[in-house]
Amino acid sequence: MIEYGNIKRNKGSPLQADLGYEMRFVDESNLDEMMDLQEIVIHHLADKEIFRTHSADYFQEHLQMEKSAIGVFCQDGLIAYNILSFPGEGKDNFGLDINLPKDDLANVVHLATIAVHPDFRGNSLQSKMQNAHLKMMANLGYNHVCCMVSPKNRPSLQNILSLGLIIKALKVKFEWRLRYIMHKNLLNPCLIGPDVVRMDSKDIPGQINLLNQGFQGFHLSRLSDSFEVHYAKPT
Repeated sequence: MIEYGNIKRNKGSPLQADLGYEMRFVDESNLDEMMDLQEIVIHHLADKEIFRTHSADYFQEHLQMEKSAIGVFCQDGLIAYNILSFPGEGKDNFGLDINLPKDDLANVVHLATIAVHPDFRGNSLQSKMQNAHLKMMANLGYNHVCCMVSPKNRPSLQNILSLGLIIKALKVKFEWRLRYIMHKNLLNPCLIGPDVVRMDSKDIPGQINLLNQGFQGFHLSRLSDSFEVHYAKPT
């Protein structure tokens, strides 16, 4: 058990009663529930490109690592999960995408995949699970956390930024998916300078140009039909 409390189904709708939940580490015995939740999430997405699905083999491989996956449960069963990945020094390490020194690659952990049942969005479950994993990573001696987020996925991007990760690259990953590469140094978090450039999230070439100049994305603000990413150079 990691924590417990109350959440609401369809948060923001009127007359929603509290439901008890508990957050705990999950293992291979929860595989079927995780696969079912993945299907529910992808079914309800208008743009399925923002969510990368995984095979049962992927889940089994990661669930074999102790405490690599956290789940949230209520009376409906599993309603959210978060999975860590430990890439080592291999070619899939996101540290390579942001030019981390070679000596740091072994200390990278990925926030690999997250899923929250659509009926329970708005309860900060993503942040709760990922905060728990960040504390665990620091205790285990890992210095760097990285993840990928679609430029179209504003809610998830906002959650990741709130954890202190910043955008350090924007590139095509896994053959065709455009993704922000985000990073946080757990020992020495980045400090952002005062000169801010705001860029529409739909302006992909403009953002890539800023990132190539050493700017880093650290904040979002809403536009009428999109959102802006705030960029600045680190101090």
